[in-house]
Amino acid sequence: MLAPGRSVASHAELQSAGVSLATICRRIGPRGPWQRLLPGVVLGHRGVPTRHERALAALKYGGDDALLTGLGALAEHGVAFARRRSGVRAHILVPHGCHRTSHGFALVTRTRYAPEPVDRHGMRCAPVARAVVDACRWLENLDDVRELVAEVVQQSHCTLDALRDAVLTAARQRTALSREVLREMDAGVRSAAEAKLRVVFRARAVPEPLWNADLLTSSGEFIATPDALWEDVLAVLELDSMAWHLSPTAYKRTQRRQATLARHNVPVLPISPADALADPDVTCDQVLEFLSQHAGRALPDLVVRRRGVAA
Repeated sequence: MLAPGRSVASHAELQSAGVSLATICRRIGPRGPWQRLLPGVVLGHRGVPTRHERALAALKYGGDDALLTGLGALAEHGVAFARRRSGVRAHILVPHGCHRTSHGFALVTRTRYAPEPVDRHGMRCAPVARAVVDACRWLENLDDVRELVAEVVQQSHCTLDALRDAVLTAARQRTALSREVLREMDAGVRSAAEAKLRVVFRARAVPEPLWNADLLTSSGEFIATPDALWEDVLAVLELDSMAWHLSPTAYKRTQRRQATLARHNVPVLPISPADALADPDVTCDQVLEFLSQHAGRALPDLVVRRRGVAA
């Protein structure tokens, strides 16, 4: 029963396959070929368990109704941030009446509102939106929450509406950071860099731009979605750095977008996020001067379509 690709099993599964409890105990003993991962759960080799094996073990420990959630589930859903940060802990949800408690690397949360499971690589996983909420409960850094939420939305793992519903219906405990990031997303912010710059602007009385609003021609043809747009002067700011985009392809799209904006007589101020955040006073002075230069100009005949309402 324990074989490559099926290296984790519960005692009950092994016994149902004809392996006696005495044999299990002998094989997980000091000189045996197996190891005990969690109470009642066996790994069929002596090596370091993989993330996938720990997740399987946690689910078997939690019982038939357990769901993998948090960073572990997001890693199975293909979220890059989660694959980098999932660590050794496997977070599972169990029904409220279940008496399992956290043990070893298995973090157990009892819930009255378990979501419908999603099968990912043979494991019962929470949907992306719920897994994000549960992951954010254990992330202590606001920028980490921003990065995770931005990736999930930008890479279409989950819609903003689904995230909003999951946050608003979740128990409030340890959701302050996810709620703050949700408010930023509702204002149109779509990256950690934009969120940080928004805070800088607000602290230094820079007029609030529209974040990620669509620009269209008067006939309705799409032009671009700049990072920040001041509607009264139709001037935009672009965060011009590969490090703050998800891929070189995204960076090239930014360059093409800036060229398109210039063709439609929309001034562009490119800013490196690293430089902007290293010296926010200089950045804000630069932005205010940029806006002043273009105040009162004849505006091109363009239409602005807002994506969110700044809070």
